[in-house]
Amino acid sequence: MSDLQLGEAADEADWRALVEQGLKGASWDRLVGKTPDGIALAPLYREPDIHTATDVSGMPGAAPFIRGARQGGWRIRQSFAHPDVERTNREILADLEGGAGAVELVIDPDGREGIAIRSAADLDLALAGVILEAAPVSLDASQHGEHAALLLRDKLKGVAVPGTAFNLDPIGTQLRTGADQSEAALAAYLFAARTTRDLPNARYLRADARIAHEAGGSEAQEIAYALHCGIAYLRGLETRALGIEDSARAIGFAVSVGPDALIEAAKLRALRLCWARVLEAAGAKPEHRAAHIHAFTSRRMMTRYDAWTNILRVTTAAFAAAIGGADEITTYPLTDALGLPTPFARRVARNTQHVLLEECRLGHVADPAGGAWFVEKLTRELAERAWSLMQQLEAHAAPLDLLKGWVAEARQRRRAAIATRREPITGVTDFPLLGAKPPEFEEGDTHALSSGADMGAAAARTCVSPCAPFAPIRWAEPFETLRDKAESCAPRPAIFFATLGALAQFGPRAQFARNLFAAGGVASIGEEEAHASRDAMIEAFRAARTRVAVIAGADAAYAEEAENAAQRLKAAGADWVVLAGKPGEREAALRAAGVDQFVFTGQNALAGLETLHAALGIGG
Repeated sequence: MSDLQLGEAADEADWRALVEQGLKGASWDRLVGKTPDGIALAPLYREPDIHTATDVSGMPGAAPFIRGARQGGWRIRQSFAHPDVERTNREILADLEGGAGAVELVIDPDGREGIAIRSAADLDLALAGVILEAAPVSLDASQHGEHAALLLRDKLKGVAVPGTAFNLDPIGTQLRTGADQSEAALAAYLFAARTTRDLPNARYLRADARIAHEAGGSEAQEIAYALHCGIAYLRGLETRALGIEDSARAIGFAVSVGPDALIEAAKLRALRLCWARVLEAAGAKPEHRAAHIHAFTSRRMMTRYDAWTNILRVTTAAFAAAIGGADEITTYPLTDALGLPTPFARRVARNTQHVLLEECRLGHVADPAGGAWFVEKLTRELAERAWSLMQQLEAHAAPLDLLKGWVAEARQRRRAAIATRREPITGVTDFPLLGAKPPEFEEGDTHALSSGADMGAAAARTCVSPCAPFAPIRWAEPFETLRDKAESCAPRPAIFFATLGALAQFGPRAQFARNLFAAGGVASIGEEEAHASRDAMIEAFRAARTRVAVIAGADAAYAEEAENAAQRLKAAGADWVVLAGKPGEREAALRAAGVDQFVFTGQNALAGLETLHAALGIGG
């Protein structure tokens, strides 16, 4: 088939024919990806793809609020969790002076997972010098939610401050702790009903999708859980004679946002679409159907090694939250996986939002992702998938247990993709930098993920018996655990590269193997050195003073030299010989010659590194 000529009219069939020609016989399906929920991600989207999406033409600020509910930019609401109350106050004042617009207090009276606020005096000290009307406070207090909410209510003294959020979340607390929260749920509904008369603009309950996200859940699972939680809270508030519009205003959503910008933007848009439908069914007027979304940059994406790369992850996630129409955004510091942040780390996190808001002017554009056929179609597909999952949760006798099973499956699939490095983590599974100096941080636990627990059985159909708690994860952690073991060894474990041929021949496989070994904290010796002879290679191996070697070369060199090289290395004292590449039909012969392990693209890299660690005596 001839190529299309300049100016010639072309249709999709012509374009696909040329693409398939470039694929050299591979199927078009090779270009089609999938989200964790199995939604197809095509390489090309056309206008007809969104013709069935009847709601995507809605105007910004109007039902069904796909294009967002806020006018102008979002509110920068930074999170504070240092256990020391005075230190927290200094951090709050510094962030507010630096341009933050609101405060999120992570509270734990014991000081293990948040600020040790035990009394009204502690809260006064934490907020000393803060003008609450200009910097409204929200709470994240988990099982201590009622205690914290009463303290904040008393501090406000009935003065209505727009943006105040008590964020009681009994369902989320049960998922986080495993303890039944029926009584806490009833207390939360009673607190909301009594306090809303004095503070009508506050938010009292939080449907916290972060819990599902940080445990490894997919986008549709996060939305489905948020909807299920929100519906339960609507029912609970109804038992306290709150009208649907007051109830809707009392509920906010917390969502974790990862680094896949367009998918995450579609997730926020889909949540708003679904929630508007819930409130429509509940009888709320169109103007009261908006979901208030507080977006937090994902914590499961953060890394301890090469933590500087977290700046890029946080920036991309914040960008996704902004174009997805989040009402408030919290950006975590680059040291989040290491410990408590320094003033520098807090400043970088805060200024990330300022750059997006003021320099990129994302707050000056309504629905920046709107009109993109990919985003519009994915919004609709995510909403449909999440709605179906929500209906299953609503119909199930133990919805939290059902959710737990879904999240476990999604987590396992994602971990498998990371273990095989099909999904890379820069600085950890790919391009690791051994010996790199980490950024400064303070010792302490930063992972006080949001409040949550069960709810009253009469108010919502949720399991009333305690459920196994949801534990937050980080995708990089299995590789980091291996690397920790290697880093604890002195000197650092190393592997010798027995290279075959010239650098141009062995270079690609040697580079692959070097990066793989570094992901497990293992250093490389001679990965760029070409040996003049086999005797020179053996002498270099002896000089390296390691008992593990990897053979790296091209296929032609393996056919002629790999078996002899393995035999010579074994004779020279190598306890373990690795070959970089698939063995193919020659595996038996290579193993007979002394090759103990093969490393290649697509295998379970985590398992391979564990095997290598055992050979090096790491952790033994």
